Amino acid sequence: MRRSINIAAGLLLLAGSAAAASTQVPWDRIDGGSSLKEIEREIVAEVLGQAKCYGGCGETVLACLQKNPDDKIAKRLAAFAVRRVKADQDTPDILQEIEDRRLSAFPPKVFTPDLSGTRVCGDPKAPVKVVLYADFGCPYCKATATSLRSLLGKEPKRLAFYFKNYPLKSHDQAVPAALAVLAAERQGKFWEMHDLLYEEDQNLGETYFESCASKLGLDLARFRSDQKEKGLLDRLRAEKMEGIQFGVEKTPGILVNGKFYRGVRTWEELLDRIEEEGDLIAAGL
Repeated sequence: MRRSINIAAGLLLLAGSAAAASTQVPWDRIDGGSSLKEIEREIVAEVLGQAKCYGGCGETVLACLQKNPDDKIAKRLAAFAVRRVKADQDTPDILQEIEDRRLSAFPPKVFTPDLSGTRVCGDPKAPVKVVLYADFGCPYCKATATSLRSLLGKEPKRLAFYFKNYPLKSHDQAVPAALAVLAAERQGKFWEMHDLLYEEDQNLGETYFESCASKLGLDLARFRSDQKEKGLLDRLRAEKMEGIQFGVEKTPGILVNGKFYRGVRTWEELLDRIEEEGDLIAAGL
């Protein structure tokens, strides 16, 4: 009985502490903060009171916001916590996701992918370069690639998107699909073929590849010949090997300016990471 009383008292103390912390958060300065329910605010306040603000201040996000409600990184992390609470994540999960964000923004190692000869979508001079290692039979790759293509409309001057093949052994059409997109690239239709393959990713096969080639107006004889060329297979192997060397173990693998991305892969969170990287560049971090 005494143990039950102690547990109940502890829970009440935690609830009171969370409620008190909630009153210290500048909700009107945080995107989405004003629309939270009270219980959601308490969870966010708990997260902000524990998570470190990785912008260099060394304080918690809450302490940073209290000192400077306009601190960009603190506001960004607070808005992230709000979104994750609305996605039904609890405190430990959100704290881990914030740690993943820190490692994405300030990783222990920055990689240098070989972009020579890699077809770019967007301005190659853009400050933020995203390299996606993906498989055409992977639904998560499809969602990520589609989001990145869409984000180019949102950030046309900030983002350049590069695609590299990372075919999975579990998908029997992964290698043929990758060779099809590389063969289409030789006739100037890389991104067009890329989009068509993800559009009908459940129908991948030689018949569909040739249907796409015809739809794109490709020289079919050349397309078929290029698909069988050893040089394309060598390139395919090189792209996957590069991804493996950079730590890609499953698809999609994402590099943002050479930094391995560990975060949530929704459109909104990818946009947030791209904007964050742009802000870090502007701040010289």
